[in-house]
Amino acid sequence: MEALKSLITVQNLVKQYGRFRALNEVSFEIAPGEVVGLLGPNGAGKSTTLKILSGLLDANSGVVKIKNENIAHTSCHRQCSFGIMLENNPLPPHLKVGEYLRFRAAIKGVDMKNVRVHTERMMRQVDIQRNFQYQEIGSLSKGMQQRVGLAEALLGDPDLVILDEPTIGLDPNQIIKFRKLIASQKGKRTFIISSHILPEIESLCDRFIIINNGSIVANGMIHELRQRFFKERILLACVECEPTSIDAFRTIHPEIKVRDVFMDLKTNQHQLIIASPPENIEHLLKTIVNETSWRLLNLAEKSTTLEEIFIQATALHS
Repeated sequence: MEALKSLITVQNLVKQYGRFRALNEVSFEIAPGEVVGLLGPNGAGKSTTLKILSGLLDANSGVVKIKNENIAHTSCHRQCSFGIMLENNPLPPHLKVGEYLRFRAAIKGVDMKNVRVHTERMMRQVDIQRNFQYQEIGSLSKGMQQRVGLAEALLGDPDLVILDEPTIGLDPNQIIKFRKLIASQKGKRTFIISSHILPEIESLCDRFIIINNGSIVANGMIHELRQRFFKERILLACVECEPTSIDAFRTIHPEIKVRDVFMDLKTNQHQLIIASPPENIEHLLKTIVNETSWRLLNLAEKSTTLEEIFIQATALHS
């Protein structure tokens, strides 16, 4: 049997609430095993997209195929097992952790003979100690409840896992373990992760889809988005020189955009922040080496962050 090229195919997806159009002709694909970040400002359409993908909401029009089955208007999944953890993570407070997870495992079709072993394996994966299974969910901390929700999403070894703000309430140690968990699952299952904690998302995901005002404004890997939204590279040049020579350099070479200078007058070592198109970097290097008396100590590129890309992409389509 030929392997699926796309686990998820979304084409021209529209969701209307009265006169308000929450999603406007949204289209994208996600391959099996990808970890994709779905990003956007509040009210951009992220939650609506996730609810349609997870079968909790019908679309007005368009196609949503999961494993080639169109589920956009059926509010159900038949061919693709999936797990979901919503932002508010609604859990029954009076149920004990173990009984809740075993109940959910049975609903998801885990063989009754294996339910207990399976749920304990999921609890270990998300770092829930065994004795916690006897505690009521309502007595747990916010971080521990997040881990219960994550364990529930992974029950049944789903093909697709949808996580909305999964690290809210987790302490730094728990976040590191969450990263390791996602890394260990890469290639084995598909993750869609939505979060406003962009540095966290940047470290987790292979690709990013940014949505704003109901439309996709960016879709690609981090290096592709950098090239699209930032035509210039930001370089950090550390040089040893006299302070007055920097002003002279700016005057003689206006084509080299020195945006800022941080000076250390004691050592005469200065850090220059320079904006340069990729094709001009060689010219910049030759100019500093051959046409100045500066001693070039270091030249490095400052990587554009996902946060900077997000701000640029959403500002252009606000």
